[in-house]
Amino acid sequence: MRCFIAIEIDKELKREIQKIVSELKRSRAEIKWVSIEGFHLTLKFLGEIKEETAGEIEVRLREICKEHPEFSLSIKGTGVFPDYSRPRVLWIGIERSEALHRLFESIEEEMEKLGFEKETRRFNPHITIGRVKSAKGIKETIKDLRRYREHNFGKIYVTGVSLMKSILKPTGAVYETICIAPLKKEAR
Repeated sequence: MRCFIAIEIDKELKREIQKIVSELKRSRAEIKWVSIEGFHLTLKFLGEIKEETAGEIEVRLREICKEHPEFSLSIKGTGVFPDYSRPRVLWIGIERSEALHRLFESIEEEMEKLGFEKETRRFNPHITIGRVKSAKGIKETIKDLRRYREHNFGKIYVTGVSLMKSILKPTGAVYETICIAPLKKEAR
């Protein structure tokens, strides 16, 4: 099964992001838009794994999360990968968070012990909203997207980390939560 580790986001924030996506869709650019159910923050893509490996990942994820307290994230801004001259991925941004970075590093270290390669690219947390299929109509979409460069989408309170399964369908990927590892409770 094809899996990844992620932070799931609440329905209210998903609806806020969907408003922007609906506006961007008006340009009719050739973009494969992520469905509202698919909005999440990927921490580690694992690829194809066996079911028994998923069990071991779950155990390790629960151990990691016991060591990291709950935290909040600010969802702000928009952008593209790799750059505006040749956009491939459109995203919503996550403001820098030391708690998120420490959690990411712990996951990277533990997953490396299980045989998964460490990420070589710099950690750039984001919520993917679309993947560009061709340059047709993209300039208008990018112009519209840039209007939200400083937009504040809100905050999320992160209470756990999910091991997710990606099921590829002709209509796009469908995500299923395998488990949620709770973060250490903090007095609020």
